Parts: sequence; C-alpha cells; structure tokens
Amino acid sequence: MGKKQRSGRAFRGLVLVFLLSFVNLVGLILTATLLGGLAPWTRWQFIGLFGVIETASGLANVITPNVWRLPVAELQTSRRTEVKLAMSAVLLPHWGGLARCVAGLVCLAIAAWQAGLGPASALLPPFVVLLAWSIVAVSAAVARAGIAQPEIDVLQFVVRWGGREKELTPISLSAATFQFLLMVATIPAVKVLTPSVLYQPEFGPSTQAFLSVLALSGALLGLTYALWYGRFEAEAPREQQREAEEHG
Repeated sequence: MGKKQRSGRAFRGLVLVFLLSFVNLVGLILTATLLGGLAPWTRWQFIGLFGVIETASGLANVITPNVWRLPVAELQTSRRTEVKLAMSAVLLPHWGGLARCVAGLVCLAIAAWQAGLGPASALLPPFVVLLAWSIVAVSAAVARAGIAQPEIDVLQFVVRWGGREKELTPISLSAATFQFLLMVATIPAVKVLTPSVLYQPEFGPSTQAFLSVLALSGALLGLTYALWYGRFEAEAPREQQREAEEHG
C-alpha cells in the first residue's frame, strides 16, 4: 500500500510539473503582450521558441537540481569535506525534469504542425541537446560561484508557528536566480532574436543559429573545466554523496 501511495504521489507530481509548464507559457504570452506584443514573432512561433527552451530545460533538469544544490552541500558538510563536481552525486536523476521536457515536446509538435517540417528540422534535436548541455554548464558555473561564498549564497528560512519551529529546505540564491531567468527566457529572446533563427520558414534552426549554439556549448565546456579544475571526480566524498542521496 505504501509503495502504491508513493507511486501515486510521484505520478501526480509529474502531472503537476507538466501542467505548470503550460501555465508558465500562458503567463509569458500575456506578459510579452503587455510589454509591446510578440511581433515580429507570431503566437505559434512564440510557442515553438518556448518549446525549444522548455524541452532543453527539462532535459537539463534531470540533473541540474543536483548541481544547484552544491553550494548547500558545501555549507552543510564538514570543513574536511571538499565538495566536488562528482558524477556519482551529480548524475542522480530527477525524473520531474522529463515531465517538463514532454511539455516542451508538445509545444514543438504544435509549432511543427503550424510551420511544417523541412531540411532545417533535422538540426532541431541536436540544437535542443546543445542548449540542454549549455544550461548544465551555466548551472555548474553558477554553483562554483556559490561554493566560493556559501555563507552569502545559501538562504534558509525558519518558520515559527504554534510554538514550533520548522526549518525549510535551504536554497542557493544564485541557482534560484538562474532558474527564474530560465523560466522567463522566452520573453527577452523574442525581443532580441528574429523568427528566422527558428523558422526557414519551416520549423528548424538556421545554420548560423546552430553553429552559434555549438560554439557556445564548446566555450562553456572549457569554462566549466577551468572553474572546476581539481574538483572533478567520478565518486563524491562520502559525506557529500550521503547529503546528495538524502535530498535527491
């Protein structure tokens, strides 16, 4: 019975994440409209752009929560433990990210239905994967900055109610800021970019857009290596691993 209840809660959580993506989409369309409209993007093109960002974010979110938590781990583990960018801790999966990814894929399907598919569409899957990697890399850079000053970066609220105290889960302020920027990224994107980035006129990235994202992902790979040099490991220190598994 307990196992069924846990499965039911997990399923409801995935459905909630899926639905919240569309709530976010509606909010972004309304906000963009209030800020001067979507032009030169059409509403369907906007949905396609949102789908690209949401799919990439969902893929990245399978592991980025572990990366965002590294400053918290730095603060909560003992001084003798040096927090690493360790595969054993970072690759613990958070399947809720896949629900967000599926919501993004629905938006991609809608945009493809409206604009059609063509040769440029073949670049769409690797384009999304490169964006997902870029999100992971930026998350790693943000986490490294948080680890440098965890006393400043990590925030935790304590709620007092009915004579009792409850400590809420600590969060990294830098990671929370980056998550917010990802949620609203579609709005500045339509203000800076033209529809030709994703529509040729069929749905698919332009060659220039694809090469730009490829170059960006390579640069971010180098940045991640430089920032975490000496802190890459296959296995995390025991205390860090235990902390990651408890909150994974």
